[in-house]
Order: sequence, then structure tokens, then C-alpha cells
Amino acid sequence: MKLTDNLRLLADPPRARLRIQEVRRSRALAATTAQYLRPPPPSEFAAFGEGSWIVPPARVFYPGCITIGAGVLIHEHAWLSVVRLEGTEPSLVIGDRCSLGRLVHIACVGEIVIEEDVLTSDRVFIGDTYHDYTDPDAPVKRQPMAPPKPVRIGRGSFLGIGSVILQGVTVGPQAYVAAGAVVTRDVPARTLVVGNPARPIRTYDEQRQKWVPITAAPGQGVD
Repeated sequence: MKLTDNLRLLADPPRARLRIQEVRRSRALAATTAQYLRPPPPSEFAAFGEGSWIVPPARVFYPGCITIGAGVLIHEHAWLSVVRLEGTEPSLVIGDRCSLGRLVHIACVGEIVIEEDVLTSDRVFIGDTYHDYTDPDAPVKRQPMAPPKPVRIGRGSFLGIGSVILQGVTVGPQAYVAAGAVVTRDVPARTLVVGNPARPIRTYDEQRQKWVPITAAPGQGVD
């Protein structure tokens, strides 16, 4: 603050008091933000493997319900939103050597398992529940969460930038979810899905040892 600004405040006590309140509020907000965006220490998690990192800033709820394997990297601005609801005990498992991109958001009130060697791009959402909306007279924010359905991301799979994995979905091993895909049903192993809702367009032909269009008959892969 410049000297001239300080002199003006001295000549205007009400404005000076307001300025002091604003500075105190700004400092309190900064302290609170730093507290909530600092990842918990490894000892607070159900398990936290060797060589794993959650890059700050990151928001983590209920780390005691989160198991993180070895060699995991969760990039900055992640939100691991694990929430306890009455009658449920949530469990989020992130397997060895996973790499989760920036701004990943995981909403877990039941069970979400991300198996080993999964790679995600930025801005990926994975959720086993959603905000209920069935009461037409109540604001959605005041309605309960829907009952959770387990989600599993198979080992070695990839989730593209901005993709969404919804409740009850299993993504098979080595599957590839394209950018922006909204996955509402299971994805078979070694299958490429695109779109909203996501649909399979390519799969790996074990007989021909190559990726083929999903409409091709078994054993009739194309270059």
C-alpha cells in the first residue's frame, strides 16, 4: 500500500476500519485455503505406498478410507472427495504405478478401485454416485446422494482428457477411453470407446494380434 493511501485512511477512520477487516478476512481465507489444499501426510491414509506423491494443491477428504499403492503420482489440483454417508463405509483404492492427471475429481461414497498402471489425462471425473434430483420441489443441493454403485478401472487402461466415468461402470484392462467420452456402461478389455454416451469403435483381435474396427467379424482385422 502506498504512503498516500495510508494517509487517506488515517483521515477516514470508518474506511480505515473497513480496510483492516478486509485485510484480516483475506489473510484468514489464505490460511484456510492453505490448510484444506495441503495433502494429508502419508500416515493418515489407510495405506500410502513407497515413492507415491500427491502434488499440492490438492483437496483430500477422509484419507483413512483411501489406499494408495507404490509409485503413484497424483498431479496438482486433484480432488479426492471421499464422503461417509449413513450406512456406508467408503473405500477408494489407487493401485501401484498409477498416474492421475491435473484436476482429476474422484467422488466416492461406496467403492472405487483404480487398478495398477492406470494413466489418466487432465480433468477426468470418476464417481460412484450423483446428487439425487427426484424431489421436484427441493433444490438439488439439499437432496441426498444417490445410493453408490461400485466403479472399477482395469489395470493398464487410459482415461482421456475430460472423460467421465459414471457409477456402476467397469472399465476393462488395457481399455482406452477417448477425450471427452462419458462412460455410462461397462467397457470391455482392450476396447476403444468414444463419445457421449461412450460407444466402442475398436477392439483388439487376439487371433490377428491387431486392433480392428468394432464391426469387423472375429479374425477379419483390417490395416
